Amino acid sequence: MANEAPKIGLDNVVIARVISDDASGIVYDTPIALKGAVNATVNPNSDVAVDYADNGPFFSASNRGNTELNLEMIDVDPTVLALMLGQAKANGVTLETVLDQSPDFAVGFRVWLAGKDNNGNNRYQYFWYAKGKFSVPETGGSTKQESLDFGHVNVTAQFTQTLFIPDGQESGTICTHIRTDDPTASASLLENWFNAPVVSVSVSTSPVTVSAGLSDGKLVLTGSKGSAESFTFAETSAIVGETIIVIDDDGKSMAGTLAFGGTATAPTITFTKATEETGVITSVSVTSGLKDNNGVGVTPMIDADLS
Repeated sequence: MANEAPKIGLDNVVIARVISDDASGIVYDTPIALKGAVNATVNPNSDVAVDYADNGPFFSASNRGNTELNLEMIDVDPTVLALMLGQAKANGVTLETVLDQSPDFAVGFRVWLAGKDNNGNNRYQYFWYAKGKFSVPETGGSTKQESLDFGHVNVTAQFTQTLFIPDGQESGTICTHIRTDDPTASASLLENWFNAPVVSVSVSTSPVTVSAGLSDGKLVLTGSKGSAESFTFAETSAIVGETIIVIDDDGKSMAGTLAFGGTATAPTITFTKATEETGVITSVSVTSGLKDNNGVGVTPMIDADLS
């Protein structure tokens, strides 16, 4: 059992854009680190309602409303902030309009706990809030006076439950958290916690690898994960020319379509070249932008020879 300890620090704030969220799974983009964390305050808007009968309190039930996160930062990179708020940015200029819509993001951070674990190491609590939207922060400034008054950026996000309902749950996920001094915590899970948002107590962060081969002139990518674990490729992350780059015998990137199949432990992606392509497939590269249904990026495969 982890020992009780007060919170004494905050760092390692990361965000990950939600690419898709449906009954089959939730897919995230690669996490982005936000440096300069000052404070993180979470209000779950939780209460207990009490019903009365027989002249007294008779029944009670827990209730949780929207979860609100206020994140105070030294500053946020303008390009990242525009991404967080769904704003256009070009030539150094950020454009704000009333039609801007913030994408959904997961937010993770690390809280430093006082004391040491049984191995003499600092101990921490890791968090992921699974799906929320940021609102436009207040801004402004004040004149410099005799003593400096540092101004920070405060961004607020409202979180909802995921549409994806992991196995063993009756509703979507709002938040997951874990402590490094918990003896039941998986070492692998702790090590990979901030590589991709964690939305289930049973999420696998095992690496995903792919192998490549040709069949009837088509490229077939076959995936594997851990020790024959079941998974699927996140279809929205499979993009020809970006995460899957197929090269012909002239050294040019080829256009084509993708089809998904295979088995639960060996899912496949089949590339069929476009009709206008006359070259022969000679090699393929796959980037970590290709992800599984838990948001884990594949181990990159560079210039795999198929000639």
